[in-house]
Amino acid sequence: MHLQIEHRFAFEYDGFISESFVELRVQPKTTPQQTVSSFELAVGPPTGVHRYRDWNDNIAHHFTITKFHDRIEVSTRSLVQTHRTAVPIASLDACPAGEGLPYSLRDFLEFGGPVKLTPALRAALKAVGLSPRAPLGEQVAALGTSIHERFEYRTNVTAYDSTTEDFLDIGAGVCQDFAHLMLGLLRLRQVPCRYVSGYLHVERKKREPSQSHAWVEVYSSTAGWVPFDPTHNRAVDERYVVVGHGRHYDDVPPNKGIYRGVARETLKAQVITEIVLGKTVSTLREDIRHIDLPVFREIPARPPDRVVSDADDMSAQQQQ
Repeated sequence: MHLQIEHRFAFEYDGFISESFVELRVQPKTTPQQTVSSFELAVGPPTGVHRYRDWNDNIAHHFTITKFHDRIEVSTRSLVQTHRTAVPIASLDACPAGEGLPYSLRDFLEFGGPVKLTPALRAALKAVGLSPRAPLGEQVAALGTSIHERFEYRTNVTAYDSTTEDFLDIGAGVCQDFAHLMLGLLRLRQVPCRYVSGYLHVERKKREPSQSHAWVEVYSSTAGWVPFDPTHNRAVDERYVVVGHGRHYDDVPPNKGIYRGVARETLKAQVITEIVLGKTVSTLREDIRHIDLPVFREIPARPPDRVVSDADDMSAQQQQ
């Protein structure tokens, strides 16, 4: 399947700011299950854009704007061919032994960030009622079913920085909340697991916006990393596009940054995915362009119609 993904951000400020630093993780990765054919990134106001690979082999772009501005725009377009070879969850056998794991996997057993080791998390695992000696596939299926039956998918009840404790208390949330809880329960069982940030293509009648998505991967000593989507309680197929891997959301947010100035920031984001005609390519085509937005050496007078509403005030994206 060839998928085109468009991901746009608009950062608006209710006052002029003098400096911004923004870091992005929005470029899909080429993996055994997908091939990235092209990636286009446009940033405004015009500035130099730099990139690096982080410790999880995710591609990060970053840029700085050092003159007065009140708006930043980012636009990306990716073309990805997915060719996922499904490993049935039920086929995963014995869990890997925690003490005998390679050093590179130890980070994916640790609690931290939004994945909290708490009595409530232990109680949630106990409620599943499955023996820790059960095959890995059986454990993943049981945890997925338990989460699906107990928790409701609902927007606007958690935030981008909500924790597993918050999700357990509220009983509802979005995909990153489902993923974080699954990670916490698996780590209690000493199963290496990691957070996956990306996109999920859902067929729509019109070219309607969707959101970024999140799921998990569990490590099997025989099959390697195997994906599972706890939000939908199902295996991952060719509709999923991987952008980044990490211990949790804090390692792979689509955007993060800081700015200098007395102003409130509003972030609006939009994702559009669609199936397109394409062909397999042997090399990745990358392109970085500029969006023509103004900057100023001194603070100009603000037009009276630029007002930021409280309802739109956000400082980071929450994955849906």
